[in-house]
Amino acid sequence: MTKTPIRTIVVDDHPVVVAGARALIEASDDIICVGDAHTGADALTLIQETDPDVIVLDVSLPDMNGLVLAQRIVAQGTRAHIVMMTLYEERTHVQQALHIGAKGFVQKRSASQNLLLAIRTAMLGGLFLDPATAGELAPSSARQDSAIGAFTGETELTKREQEVLRMVALGYSNKEIAWRAAVSVKSIETYKARAAEKLNLHSRAQIVHFAVTHGWMNVTEDAKQ
Repeated sequence: MTKTPIRTIVVDDHPVVVAGARALIEASDDIICVGDAHTGADALTLIQETDPDVIVLDVSLPDMNGLVLAQRIVAQGTRAHIVMMTLYEERTHVQQALHIGAKGFVQKRSASQNLLLAIRTAMLGGLFLDPATAGELAPSSARQDSAIGAFTGETELTKREQEVLRMVALGYSNKEIAWRAAVSVKSIETYKARAAEKLNLHSRAQIVHFAVTHGWMNVTEDAKQ
């Protein structure tokens, strides 16, 4: 039985970037490109017409900021997962994208190695950050660096706290985590707060960075369900 390919669209105002992304996608066995757009307005129309699984979206577009467009896409209830691409190494871009709900962030210079991985990971329900992007999430203060650097195992967290924090990093909401763990949302909030306090993490971006650097971001079978 043939597996249904992952249907993607590419939104970028640079023809060379679009061509390169399409070439990568079309060379794969499990992903297809069903369209491309060069502006935010055209992207919104294309999404309605094609109902893609994954949207590869440039951070910078001629008629609107790509992050603003991503927020509009999410607010409209579009089922597609969003993978952001950018030329810039801006921590604020990554943090904003994660807050909005993007499931992947790839710098254009590494797209040939990481774009397909990001698309596949997003489709499985995980979150993909290329290595350079993950580095941008490093905490800025020496205190936070020291706290994270000193943590070399999972002994400081209970098994439940570790799993909840990992699910937060993967992009699941408190309600979704509660359903999977068969506990109350309030309990999940407590586990999350305790874990974050123990590790001195103060934002989801920091949680994601910690998860990446400690090997927690591999997609497991539970993300496929």
